[in-house]
Amino acid sequence: MKSIYKSLAIAAAVTATAACQDGYIDDIKPIQPGTDETAPEVTIGYPSNATVLIPFTDESTQINFEFEVKDDIEITSIALALNGNTLETFTDFKDYRRVAAKHLSETLPVGDYTFDVVATDASGKTTTKSFAFEISNVYQAKYDGEIFYMPFEGDLYLDLLENISATKVGGPGFASGKSGRAYAGATDGYLTLPAADVINDEFSASFWYKVNAVPDRGGILTVSPPGPTNNNRTSGFRLFRENAGGKQRIKLNVGNGTADNWFDGGAAADIDAGSDWVHVAFTIAGDQCAVYINGNAVSQGAYPGISWADCDLLTIGSGAPNFTEWNHLSDLSLIDELRIFDKALTQGEVQAIFEDN
Repeated sequence: MKSIYKSLAIAAAVTATAACQDGYIDDIKPIQPGTDETAPEVTIGYPSNATVLIPFTDESTQINFEFEVKDDIEITSIALALNGNTLETFTDFKDYRRVAAKHLSETLPVGDYTFDVVATDASGKTTTKSFAFEISNVYQAKYDGEIFYMPFEGDLYLDLLENISATKVGGPGFASGKSGRAYAGATDGYLTLPAADVINDEFSASFWYKVNAVPDRGGILTVSPPGPTNNNRTSGFRLFRENAGGKQRIKLNVGNGTADNWFDGGAAADIDAGSDWVHVAFTIAGDQCAVYINGNAVSQGAYPGISWADCDLLTIGSGAPNFTEWNHLSDLSLIDELRIFDKALTQGEVQAIFEDN
């Protein structure tokens, strides 16, 4: 057997030698790189936007700069700088024609910056690419028509778009939210803001909601006029919840100037008390209203149009002070990511907000 293997090996060697001699296999020949004709090509991948937005509670952040350099012949060096100060210089490359790399800069404070990438090739050609950006903790509207955003971060009841703080009544607090912190309701507690800051011919609101079963009813978001019975429903709106066979049913009431219209989705608008976070939204258009839970319409229909007569307060977390006759008082539930819009959101837009969060 060994002699057979040995004979096969000798035969293979003879065949290979003959093939080389007969020109069947080309010799390995060096190829000259050619003439260096172009300067390096530089692409900055990140940052990619003029504004790098960070939470309003933060004063600094880290940036992981991303860049790519290409050359037709050979890259010899890449220098990175921020506001004219050198960050890092690269001179050793595995692939000398294409380099994709990152540089992490930690603790960059809020402010304006210019990131520079300077690439040099073997013939001395140099390309500089710059990108100017701002690190900002000032919130910018995320969605079309968004005029109010209260995330309840930093243990603050602050509208980030107008930089207006809500007035706290009683002892509402904070808890772990859908994202970061959330509003936590308390008995006889709620928030108010001037209604003039948010009311428009068209109105929508969106928020995340975690229902507390106690009490068995409560106001969630209301703009209601004062009256002798605290039940004047001819103007403004009232979004509230009531017990429905052990669940909590979301209802919307809208005043049209002389009367009111109800948008009650029945069982479709029920939420299990103590369940996980659900997304709630509602829209008030010129002649249509709708209520959504987790992006799905649970109640919608036509009405004559809203009246805002005598409405001066927006209340968060209660029907008080102007909608209390039926005990739609403080809601002990959690509310997070509250947004208000000066337009009627489409179902597609509501669904997009729900999916974003």
